[in-house]
Amino acid sequence: MYETIDQRNAEKEMRKTILLLLFPIITFSQVKLPSVPQPSAFPNYQNQSFGTPTNMQPPNPMNIFYGTGEQERINQQNQQIIQEVQKREIEAQKAKQEIYQDIVKKNSNISFSLPSYSFLPASKYYYEAYDKLMQIDTANFSVKNTNFLIENAFYENSQDKAEFDKIIKNSGEFLIAKMQELGYDLKSNSAKNYMLFQFFSETLQLKSNGLKHLPFKYDFEDFQGVNDWSKMFVTKLLATQTGQCHSMPLLYLILAEEINAEAYLAYSPNHSYIRFPDDNRKWHNIELTNGMFSTTSSILNSGYIKSEALSNKIYMQNLSKKELLSHFYVDLAMGYIHKFGYDEFCAKVIDKALELSPNSINANMVKSNIDTNRFETVMFNLKINPRDNKQLQNIRYYPQAVELLKNVNNQYDTVDNLGYEHMPEDAYLQWLQSMQDEKNKQESEKLAKQFKGTLIKPLKN
Repeated sequence: MYETIDQRNAEKEMRKTILLLLFPIITFSQVKLPSVPQPSAFPNYQNQSFGTPTNMQPPNPMNIFYGTGEQERINQQNQQIIQEVQKREIEAQKAKQEIYQDIVKKNSNISFSLPSYSFLPASKYYYEAYDKLMQIDTANFSVKNTNFLIENAFYENSQDKAEFDKIIKNSGEFLIAKMQELGYDLKSNSAKNYMLFQFFSETLQLKSNGLKHLPFKYDFEDFQGVNDWSKMFVTKLLATQTGQCHSMPLLYLILAEEINAEAYLAYSPNHSYIRFPDDNRKWHNIELTNGMFSTTSSILNSGYIKSEALSNKIYMQNLSKKELLSHFYVDLAMGYIHKFGYDEFCAKVIDKALELSPNSINANMVKSNIDTNRFETVMFNLKINPRDNKQLQNIRYYPQAVELLKNVNNQYDTVDNLGYEHMPEDAYLQWLQSMQDEKNKQESEKLAKQFKGTLIKPLKN
């Protein structure tokens, strides 16, 4: 399962180096903004002595008391001094403003947005896919068709939809036929999901025609799609029988849709898996990467799930239909970014994902990348080195640049407040392997045995 378009650990190291003075990435701490120029404080002359003119005698306190012309003369003198200071202050502010206007004029052609990749012919397929996604009913859409739409955009609409539909249809028919052969209740959600679990984890063969299906295997090579984003695709999984925690759960949902089974996608750090209710509405977790039932405790044992993450429901929760559609918008943006790069189109896609699911950790992580890339691009165009604290102060002359930096800080705070904690790649792989320890295997086998004992029903003619 992807975390962001950049590998998060590599990205953090890059940002610590490139934006050391701006972004304490590891803790998502607040960046201190350079101060915007403010008018100097008006001098306080209450206790200030300006000296006595040489041609004047010190004022007589009694004369001041009686309001003679001496006090009036002193007041006029002080007023002249004040007016002179004010004049100089105005002139200084005017000079600053002229400098600011010169800088703005010099850089008037600077864009404060990311450059667009719309000029690339292949980008049109993503624009078309986005338009089609926008027409989808959030409460009722086909997982199969939506997923194919997104993957096909990456392939520039070169994939054969009819062939894909045929594979899914044949797989669904295989599942139903095997359920009948095993005597499973075709109306049982427990039976349907257990059959799907077997489809992913066991070798199955139909006695009637000899058709055989081999279990899917985990693809450890480039499992986050860093070098080849198609590694994340269901079409790749079907073609090679290997996949990972992004493609396997999506294929499961597609097949569940095909045989009318109830199942849901759920997240854990760097990961996604399947949850389904049995016929008594007891919930079960299926870990497709190792073909096992998993317990709540085994998921929590990753060590990277904070209490804030659970309270904000970013992990270990069933994705609603609307939240699943948000997931597909993120997939669309991720494919676009891997194929072209960051621009305002992918920002628009992520904004839609967040509209559907504001707490989506994946959408929020991608947004943090987009905001950071936008700020870095503007700094490059303004010829400001963010590693140089002295140069960095020059963004005070660009309110839009200051606003971009605030956006970066705010988004990092959002991710932090959701309860996100970075899980390194080696820790993730170690956790996956720990899921197959003896204790978890025994628990999985126990659950499987319980299902087998309850699913076989007498078949009616």
